[in-house]
Amino acid sequence: MRGAGEADFTARAIAGVMLALAFIFGIAIARAEAVLDEAVWAASYDAAIQTRFIPLELILGAHWDGRREIVLPAGDFIEGVPPKMNPSTWRGPVEWRHPQTGALLMVYDRSRHGVVQKFAVRTDRTAIGRVTDNRFEIGSCDQEGKYPLGLWRQGETRQFDYLCWRANGGDASAADMVTTITIEKIDFSYGGAAHSLQIHWILKQKKDGRELDNRVYVFSPGRGMVYVR
Repeated sequence: MRGAGEADFTARAIAGVMLALAFIFGIAIARAEAVLDEAVWAASYDAAIQTRFIPLELILGAHWDGRREIVLPAGDFIEGVPPKMNPSTWRGPVEWRHPQTGALLMVYDRSRHGVVQKFAVRTDRTAIGRVTDNRFEIGSCDQEGKYPLGLWRQGETRQFDYLCWRANGGDASAADMVTTITIEKIDFSYGGAAHSLQIHWILKQKKDGRELDNRVYVFSPGRGMVYVR
């Protein structure tokens, strides 16, 4: 009959083997998932016709299963830009009633130091844009195009006309706004991340064409926004 010490040694040895196997299997599973994710993102781009399906998961940095539809992933998502660039956190989606249109929207709260915004997907599902932004005394906006969604082509530019209501002494006055989104690099490697996307976004006042903002953004799978200029 084995003594208590021998039995204890055997139990510990078995536990060690099980732990090592779990570690090995964990690595194998993680590698398999990485290969699967790579295949999913690779399939989003058709090089023959230079078109790509852009899911909201690319903008948020969320996991994507490859479905070609615009869904709203739930959770907290931190952008992948360097800390010195003040990355934003997206939280949602949550219900929000638009104060001007009365529409009940599913929105994401996006915040960073001093900036509080809400984003909603446009009704045509071709972009996501702001419905509120605390930096410009905007009460609300409707149907902005900020980041592209759905099927886009390399070099393509789209224009989005929309309204913003600015609070003024308790009254709300609507302003006609226009944004353009251009796909500069539809599928490329950025900082070691394959299948990244680079866009050029411009915001103008429609009545006089005055440019209010002009940005270049890069998004990478699993990281969301990784660069802004």
